[in-house]
Amino acid sequence: MDSNAEQGATFPNCLQLMETLPTGVLLHRAGVILYANREMRRIFGLENADSLENRPLLSYFQPESWKRIEQSIAGLKPDEPGGIPAELTVIQANDKEATLETVTTLLPSQEEATYCTIAKDISQRKQREDHIRYQANYDNLTGLPNRTLFLDRLQREVVRAQRQNHRVALMFIDLDRFKWVNDTLGHAAGDDLLRHVASRVQGCLRQSDTVARMGGDEFTAILPDMARGPFAERVASEVLAQLAAPFTLCGQEVLISGSIGIAIYPDDANTLDELLRNADIAMYRAKSAGRNGYCFFTPDMHAEAQERMELENDLHHVLERNELVLHYQPIVNLATRRVVGAESLLRWLHPKRGNISPAIFIPMAEEIGMISRITEWTIRTACTQAHQWRQQTEGSDFFVSVNLSCTRCRDLSAGEIIQNIFKDTGLPPSALVLEITENILSENAERAMSMLNHLVELGVNLWLDDFGTGHSSLSVLKRLPVNGIKIDRSFVPSSHSDPETIVLVEAILSLAKSLNRQVIGEGIESEEQAGFLRARNCLMGQGYLFMKPEPAASFASVLGKTFS
Repeated sequence: MDSNAEQGATFPNCLQLMETLPTGVLLHRAGVILYANREMRRIFGLENADSLENRPLLSYFQPESWKRIEQSIAGLKPDEPGGIPAELTVIQANDKEATLETVTTLLPSQEEATYCTIAKDISQRKQREDHIRYQANYDNLTGLPNRTLFLDRLQREVVRAQRQNHRVALMFIDLDRFKWVNDTLGHAAGDDLLRHVASRVQGCLRQSDTVARMGGDEFTAILPDMARGPFAERVASEVLAQLAAPFTLCGQEVLISGSIGIAIYPDDANTLDELLRNADIAMYRAKSAGRNGYCFFTPDMHAEAQERMELENDLHHVLERNELVLHYQPIVNLATRRVVGAESLLRWLHPKRGNISPAIFIPMAEEIGMISRITEWTIRTACTQAHQWRQQTEGSDFFVSVNLSCTRCRDLSAGEIIQNIFKDTGLPPSALVLEITENILSENAERAMSMLNHLVELGVNLWLDDFGTGHSSLSVLKRLPVNGIKIDRSFVPSSHSDPETIVLVEAILSLAKSLNRQVIGEGIESEEQAGFLRARNCLMGQGYLFMKPEPAASFASVLGKTFS
């Protein structure tokens, strides 16, 4: 009698039915297999029923998995409803694993305890659940924990630190110049960089630490069970060193850096939200201090951050509240002493804080995405005013200059906006000068050059501002389509100037003449300085010798006039 016939004698009228069931059926006694139906054999990865006869269950179930079910079914009674549910792991014939959802019952009317386990293969469902769980908790790009899992782990570490009187360090890591990589080499290179960064940062930490990607180019690290200072400082230094080492992207060597903020629980915060906020504040301080560095949170930073947040909120409404004004400083022909133009200088007259320096609010406007609106307002206002002044002075060739931020220089829509401003105001393009700095080539130079060439095609004049203060002014002078350069005020000689400064200025003037570039001297405060520049073919200048920057109403008094 074959094995199926024998089991059929023991369990009459059942086998034929069980062979057709879509779920697995397993009969077993004392840990030994008596029968497995066709679906159960498929789950095991076996076709031959004889190969299962009298085999121990542990040959096919993961030991720990089966041990749990044995303990559960030991006290089963034949009349107990429902059976014992369990999730078991099967080791298949090809050594792969499958997950089963099972219910085990005790069969009645048997001399020895005999069990029937009904099984459903839920491996695919588990894989989908695991995939969903992974997507919910891990970053697909880097494989690091995402913000959700990071916050969960940080919460656990904070609770553990409370119970065990430990400290937890939280590091916020922000990449410097990541946008430049994206803009220059493309987003695929940016993604590749993020994967490399994740690997390098992980290599700096202990197994008990957690590195997470919060989004974009922001990473975090949780350092539990530590003493304040030396350990976190050592880790931060190592992370910065790893980030400063060259990356190879698209066959090119790329250099970046990082800024790290560190906050310690409970030293710097009482709650999870405070810890997150303070680490972020410290990171911002590290970035504003020059980047490629780290900074520990200190209490005074919170007040500064609060003030900055309030200022940013106010800056969002600066146009609708009419708080921006332009002051104008005359640009003078040094030979005739006649006013030929004006530099427009942006001022923010805050109702509570007074006059806020552009050095503070312009970088802030770039960060919060306000720079485009503010620049458009500035150019439109300056062009409108210049057109009115030209009409008041018949036959005037008066021009106005506006400083153009590096961010706006790379915005290809700026050319179209400026063209519309000319149409709306009636100012000819030749009456507008846009002042730029050599920093426009530091990131996405190709995009910036495209924008500048478009402006030149419109007829706009370009001046290179702060000439002589950068690292590559001579080389960029050749590359940039500028028709004028402004000598920085620090290079305008006076009676106290050293001979080297005088020689340097003379060289700049000689170079500009040979390249057919206009030269404008800034910061002229004395007749001696004006005379020095005029004698060396510098035709235009501006400074307190002639007039300080004034509102439009005050500036109008010098239109068409000459300075004695």
